Amino acid sequence: MALALGLMAGLAAPVAGQTGETDAGLLHATRAQLEVLLRTFEATTGYSEAVREIHEDEADLIRYRLVEGDFEIGDQITLTVPGNTALTASFTVAPGRILLLPDIPEFPVRGLLRSELREALTKHIARYYRDPQVFVTTSIRLRVDGEVGQPGFHVVAADQRFPDMLAGVGQPSRTADMEKIRVKRGKETIWDGEALQTALIEGRTLDQMNLRAGDLIEVPGQSSRDFGAILRSLYYLVPLSVAISRIF
Repeated sequence: MALALGLMAGLAAPVAGQTGETDAGLLHATRAQLEVLLRTFEATTGYSEAVREIHEDEADLIRYRLVEGDFEIGDQITLTVPGNTALTASFTVAPGRILLLPDIPEFPVRGLLRSELREALTKHIARYYRDPQVFVTTSIRLRVDGEVGQPGFHVVAADQRFPDMLAGVGQPSRTADMEKIRVKRGKETIWDGEALQTALIEGRTLDQMNLRAGDLIEVPGQSSRDFGAILRSLYYLVPLSVAISRIF
């Protein structure tokens, strides 16, 4: 478990001390890094059943990324192409998982990782413009529901850390039960319990958690009174009710 978590934390190591748009492609897991993680998770032996289940779940998320890529309909991709005002804009991934770019053919993003996008887009644009410089930032559309200040859909940067995203767009209320947060993809829960709490403590990015457009983050509320509190209330209420009945 420690080895796997260490590898996940190490995904951000190449960008330590680097800033600026030119480094945007390094902010996300590369195909090689994901393949190493996948082999690590697949080789899980000698651990508890709970740890094996966590590894199997993460392995499934990584397999999907390696085949289908990171981009879903509704994701936002912002391009900066110096000297080209038409291509310097934000574009939304359209049905068919394509980018509809002005004046040049559409660009398919199915199967591409975020870390591969800049190079692939540069090659595509270079077919129509000489020696383009292309800078890319990517965002995903997530839904946040429950005990939060701003429930609903939010477009957030894929390299944002999960706890920062929650604080920024979710703004959990005072009654939010932070230990029971879960992330769902359709009807399936892909992150919860100890695995999600570890990701929160480590400050993993949305990319490191393999999140994609449409994922739902649920922040449940705390139970106003637990079972023990109910029993304690009954302990006092029963004698009180008996006393009242005797009075009247």
